[in-house]
Amino acid sequence: MIISRRFRTLSFVFLFALLIFSSCKEEELQPSPQVIEINDFIWEHMTNLYLWNEYIPQNIDRSNAFDPSDYFEKLLYKPTDRWSFITDDYEALINSFKGIEKSFGYNLRLFLAPNSNNILGIVKYVVPESPADFAGISRGDMIYKVNGNLLNSDNYYQLLFESESTTFSFGEFDQNGQITATDTKSLTSVLVTENPILNHKTIDYEGNKIGYLLYNQFILEYEDSLASVFTKFQQDGIQDLVLDLRYNPGGYGTTATFLASMIAPANPVLNNDIFSRKIWNDEVNDYFLQEEGEQSNNLVSTFVTPPVNLNLDRIYILITKNSASASELIINCLSPYMEVILIGEDNTTGKYVGSITIHDDESSHNWAMQPITMKSANVDGISDYGDGFAPNYIVEDDFNAPLGTLEEDMLAKAIELITGVTIGEPARIATPKFPANAIPIRNPRMEKKQLLLIEMAK
Repeated sequence: MIISRRFRTLSFVFLFALLIFSSCKEEELQPSPQVIEINDFIWEHMTNLYLWNEYIPQNIDRSNAFDPSDYFEKLLYKPTDRWSFITDDYEALINSFKGIEKSFGYNLRLFLAPNSNNILGIVKYVVPESPADFAGISRGDMIYKVNGNLLNSDNYYQLLFESESTTFSFGEFDQNGQITATDTKSLTSVLVTENPILNHKTIDYEGNKIGYLLYNQFILEYEDSLASVFTKFQQDGIQDLVLDLRYNPGGYGTTATFLASMIAPANPVLNNDIFSRKIWNDEVNDYFLQEEGEQSNNLVSTFVTPPVNLNLDRIYILITKNSASASELIINCLSPYMEVILIGEDNTTGKYVGSITIHDDESSHNWAMQPITMKSANVDGISDYGDGFAPNYIVEDDFNAPLGTLEEDMLAKAIELITGVTIGEPARIATPKFPANAIPIRNPRMEKKQLLLIEMAK
């Protein structure tokens, strides 16, 4: 049989295309060596250290998983675990634990506008010397447009959190419930270092000296600054303390222990009594018990000898649903030793677990995991506060007054409880900047910050 040249040419082209397709298909069936290395790294540490390691699926082939993030997610015990995460940027993760993050320098609370699909961003606070600070943005300012676009449930995350240079439109509600434009500001995000001590002062009211500390993250590098604040409180002779953790998503457990040691009654601190307990998975618990004993630093954290101790028998803590992790550790673990009075608008987050950062320093990859590895408990063994801690006194965070002033409702309530003197109706602006019937919604950026670690005590 004679085959024409044209047919032979077409056959060759078809065969060549088939070989290319088959080759690509074969390559796609095998992840790269580095991806396999990352997956092995995930598997090894999750099966050994993950708190719920007994529930890790055994039928997932890590040698056939192309996306390490997706593979990690499949290993999680979803009925309980809402905190573990993985990242391909180890340096950015470590920076976040130090309060260093690329941002505009404000913290937002998000609301759904009444009778609409529009999203409103209310500024909770501004980081000093940040782009937002230099632009004159302040607590209570309302963002309703970004780059000329009304915010809604479909675009708000991209517009608010994914752009580096942005034009914000600010407004207020008028008497008819309509938004009136007030200002437009253009900002460019930069690497912002946020001092977690946003405000501290001694309030002298009706003959009472009251310490006030607005503390927004438990960061190791600022422990000396914390000590300076408490030294000043002691010098001022404060008799009560208001600890404002309403925006504190957590941080280092060792820093929480340090802070608690400056607050608690002197006896348990001097005796180095147990502040918190750590409950790992069965294998890790057994290892620490056998190798280090029940008083191991990996099983219990004791009060430390602090630079200053206020020797208080009660504390007033301001909370919201954003108070999480190490903030809740303070509440739970101080409660057996002193009276803890909670003031806020809602339960705390309910993050009763801790995590550690896992990174392979000898590897070429930059991935790191933050898996849940332990439950935290107080000296009495109380843990599992998954619903959070409820306020003893319900007071809304309404953004109509500066933080740290008696015009601010949550602090005003604490002062009233301390002094027994009713503070007069705070001076309010005639028209609130946003309506009372706006519905709070989730803030993914704040939820991300709530995934901060509780470090294993060394």
